[in-house]
Amino acid sequence: MYNIQNIVAKNIADYRKKHHLSLDKVANATGVSKNMLSQIEKGNSNPTITTLWKIANGLHISLSQLTSLQDDHIAFIDESDIIPIIDEHVTIYPYFPYDESKHFEMFKMVIQPNGKMHSEPHHAGSEEYIIVNEGTLEIEVDDKSYIINNHQAFRFNCDVQHSYFNPGNTSTVLTSTMYYQ
Repeated sequence: MYNIQNIVAKNIADYRKKHHLSLDKVANATGVSKNMLSQIEKGNSNPTITTLWKIANGLHISLSQLTSLQDDHIAFIDESDIIPIIDEHVTIYPYFPYDESKHFEMFKMVIQPNGKMHSEPHHAGSEEYIIVNEGTLEIEVDDKSYIINNHQAFRFNCDVQHSYFNPGNTSTVLTSTMYYQ
């Protein structure tokens, strides 16, 4: 049985090997300490979503490239088949991992009541498309707040700092598509 720690560990090790990178170079590129990267790569640490985004952004790869098994022949996905990325107040389900030929990834995000997640800027030119399926999402992009309600959508350039917040008393469920140029 795979778990997220082992998948992330394997993907970081594979990436470093493929690109001939030391832990020092990865630490400098990502802002994550060499010690923490070593623990993650050994499967001894369960990184937060924020740390995973820092690693993905620093290596210029998508979150799903870091957190998903590589399988190019998936045609049908059931949520029970997905290994979720779980943080204190946010859970991400990577339904469609990054596809090099299409330049996007798609995932479901569940934010607990009063839960918040901060995201560093993604790759230059990146865009995020959000559809709120349940609840209300407050999103802050470049120091400006927007409210997206149930069955509404929102698109923004995500190469700037942004934060997701659930102001309600029930879970907010959204679908996000990240497009990388």
